[in-house]
Amino acid sequence: MNPANTDETISKVESMIRVLSKAAPHGNTLEQDEIKSLNEIESEDQPKLADRLEDMIVLLKDEPDNKRKILEIHDTIMDEFGHVRPVHDTLDAIKTYFLNVK
Repeated sequence: MNPANTDETISKVESMIRVLSKAAPHGNTLEQDEIKSLNEIESEDQPKLADRLEDMIVLLKDEPDNKRKILEIHDTIMDEFGHVRPVHDTLDAIKTYFLNVK
């Protein structure tokens, strides 16, 4: 499920971070198949993705006008984890809502 706006996008990223860092609760923004996809990422890569998403969430909340840095992190995550469907969909939403790219 693709996020529908900026708030939903931020909530989805936060939920993904909780899943990857094995924190509970995950919230209800992720579907079961999305959680399964995130859990299927190799265990040593999960903290790496969680850290990258954490960097992204800080920018989205505190510096949403820093489009250059958001794009840098977006591209890094996409290169490393873009093959994971919920990551790809959420990064597309970030591109749409925060970078104004369709």
